[in-house]
Amino acid sequence: MPVALATDWAARMVEHDVAPQDTDPAIRKTDANNVAAYLPDTGESGRLLVFFGGAPSLRRSPTIPFLADALTRHYRVLMVDYTYNPPGVQLCSSGRDPCFEQYRYAKIFGGAPMPGLSIAPSEGLVSRTAAMLRYLAREWPAEHWDRYLENGQPRWGDMTVSGFSQGAGLAAFLATRIPVGRVVLLSSPWDHYQQTGSLAAWLSGPSATPGVRWWGMYSAHEAQAPWMAKTYAALGLAPDHIRIVTDAAQCAPRPGVFMPNHWAVAELGCTPRDEAGRFLEQPLWDAVLGSGG
Repeated sequence: MPVALATDWAARMVEHDVAPQDTDPAIRKTDANNVAAYLPDTGESGRLLVFFGGAPSLRRSPTIPFLADALTRHYRVLMVDYTYNPPGVQLCSSGRDPCFEQYRYAKIFGGAPMPGLSIAPSEGLVSRTAAMLRYLAREWPAEHWDRYLENGQPRWGDMTVSGFSQGAGLAAFLATRIPVGRVVLLSSPWDHYQQTGSLAAWLSGPSATPGVRWWGMYSAHEAQAPWMAKTYAALGLAPDHIRIVTDAAQCAPRPGVFMPNHWAVAELGCTPRDEAGRFLEQPLWDAVLGSGG
């Protein structure tokens, strides 16, 4: 039986909503704010969950249930904005390797322009994360955000890196290039080429992050579920580190939500609940997150 999330977490939460350009004036392309949050009584000194996907605020984020679970499991949460469009499935739908690798490299590190995508180094997710942490350390020194920095750069080895959908694919790619403390993938990546029916080669390449630190989750009802079974295996995720949602989404398609079962893995409004309103997937979130303490 799922355990209900604490109902008072939002009232206890310390939150900072920051425009990305405030952290670095060289950042010009944005979709939303960066968001930093923690619960003073549980997460002030916890591990940092870096989640790729900004929001107007955590309270208005569609991934509230998953992130609230992280907060109550002693994590601090840092939501890092990036520009969503164009998605990789659009640029690489008819392409060939290494299209997806080039795409994800550009979004993580910036530079390395490819047809249809040009991202300045300052707007890559590595630079965005570093700029946000430095900003937090300057503006709120008593909160000790500097503990997540070393020589002005993120201490990735002490962090959990995650994201939903495109954000999870970016988290996966970063973890293959930079050793991180833990990886949590929510419904992505599914990088493959329709013309050849083959996976992107980067998925099965060398990884800087050991396989034991990788965790993943997706819905059995998603259209891309068969591909995610293959991509998670290619990335080296152990079967017991994968959680599969078997409950159908509790929402219908609507503008902005075209794939309800995809969104149901972590998003409010589609995530299945029991009659008491408890999230049925919370035990799965608990497993993939582990403890942030």
